[in-house]
Amino acid sequence: MNFINMIKLKKMIIISAIIVILIIIIMLLLVLNVKNTEIREEEEILDKGNITPDISYEKVAVTNHSMFFSVEGAIQNYLNAIALDTKKITAIPVEGSSMRNAETIYAENHNITNEESKNEVIYNFLEENYILQNNITKENILQKIENEGDVKFQALQMLQVEGKNIVQFAVYGREIKEQTKFKEVYFVVNVDNKNNTFCIKPIEKTQYGTIEEIPLDAKDESIKNKQSNYFNFQTLQNMDITQKYFTYYKNLMLIDTAKAYELLDEEYRNKRFGSMEEFQKYIDSNRKDIETYVAKEYSTKNIDDNVEYICMDKYQHQYLFNVSSVMNFTVKLDTYTIEDEEVREKYEKAKDNKKVQMNVDKWIMMLNNRDYKAAYDALDETFRNDNFQSVDKFEQYMRSAFPLYYGLNFSDINEESGLFIQDILLTDITSNEKIVIPETIIMKLTDDGFRMSFRILNH
Repeated sequence: MNFINMIKLKKMIIISAIIVILIIIIMLLLVLNVKNTEIREEEEILDKGNITPDISYEKVAVTNHSMFFSVEGAIQNYLNAIALDTKKITAIPVEGSSMRNAETIYAENHNITNEESKNEVIYNFLEENYILQNNITKENILQKIENEGDVKFQALQMLQVEGKNIVQFAVYGREIKEQTKFKEVYFVVNVDNKNNTFCIKPIEKTQYGTIEEIPLDAKDESIKNKQSNYFNFQTLQNMDITQKYFTYYKNLMLIDTAKAYELLDEEYRNKRFGSMEEFQKYIDSNRKDIETYVAKEYSTKNIDDNVEYICMDKYQHQYLFNVSSVMNFTVKLDTYTIEDEEVREKYEKAKDNKKVQMNVDKWIMMLNNRDYKAAYDALDETFRNDNFQSVDKFEQYMRSAFPLYYGLNFSDINEESGLFIQDILLTDITSNEKIVIPETIIMKLTDDGFRMSFRILNH
C-alpha cells in the first residue's frame, strides 16, 4: 500500500470513529431525556396526589330488584320496632292461637317483652356514629327519634357505594299511613356482607336537597351481630317484583293521584284520559273499589331493553309496568286502549265471527275498567243518541244495570244483512253467588273497528 493510500485510510478510520462517538453521545442524550421526562411525570403525579392510598368511591343506582327491596325491608323492620305498642304484647298467647296479632309476632321474633327490650332493639338497629353524634342511649332513644306510628315504607330511589366489606345505600322513600297520608324520608343503610348484618342512619330531609347529595363512603368497618339487625336478603321472583309495582301504584292512585297520572305511559294517558282532571274523576268514582284491588295473575315480557311486568287483579283489570330500571317505569291500565302488534295481527287474520267476539270481549273489559267513555264511543251513534244522549247518562245506566264485575261467556251468533247478533252471558266474578245476566250484542264491523248496540234491560 503506498503512502497516499495509507493517509486516506487513516482519515476514514478517524472520521468513522468520530461518527460512532457522535452517535453514542446522541443516544445517551436521548436516554437521559426520556429518564428525565419520566421523573418529571412521576413528580407531577405525586404532586397531584393521584397515587394516594385513599379509595375513590362511586355512587351508582341500585339495579338489582332483590337488593333494592331487601334494603327496603330492613328499613321497614326498623320502623316496625319504633311503632310497636308493647302494651299489646304483655301476655303472649300460645303459638298457633288466633290471638297472635302482628305486634305479638314481631315481638316474639325480636325477643321483645317490654318497653326496655323494645328500646334495645331500636338501639341495635342504629349506626354507631349516629348514636354518638346524637347522644342516644337506650333510655332516651324514644325522645331522640320520631315515631310516626304504624307506617308502610316504600323505597323510591336508591344509590349505593360498595366497599370491600360494607355496601352503603342512600335511600329516598315514603312512609305511608292509613293509605291516605305519606311523608317523604331519607335513610342511609349500611350492609355488612360478611356478617349479614345492617345498621341504619335516619337523615333529616331538610339537610339535603336530593338523594345524590347524601355523602356515602362505605368504610370497611364491620357491623356487629346484635341478633335483631340480621340483614334478610330476599331473592325475589318476577311475581314478587310485579306485586311490588302493583302495590306501589295502587297506593299512588289513592294518596298521590298526580304522581300516578305522571307515571302513565304518555301516549296511553293522552288517549285514555286526556287530562289530569279526567284521571282524578276516574279515581274518585272508583276509590272504594281501588282500595280492595288485589293482584292475582302475573307474567313478564321483554320489550327492547326494558322488562314489562304484567298483572291482573281480581276484577280482571290489567296493569302493564314497563320497567327500565328499579322503580323507574311507566304503566298502562289496560290492553285495549293501545293494542300491541301481536293482537292487531291476530284480529286482522281472524274470521268475522271471531272478530265480533274479540270486540265484545274488549267492550266488556271497558265496562270492568269503568272506562265508560271508551264503551260509549264504541256504540252505534243512533243507538246512543236515542238512549243515553251523553257519556254521563250512559255511565249512570251502566252502573245501575251492571254494577258488578263480570266474566264473559259466548252463546249463539248470527249474521243478518251485515249485522252480527251475538248472545252472551255475563257472570259475576266478585262473589260466590251465581249471578248471571243474559245479554245480546248487535255489532257491525267497520274499517276502523266496530260499532254496536245492546239490549236495554228493564230494571
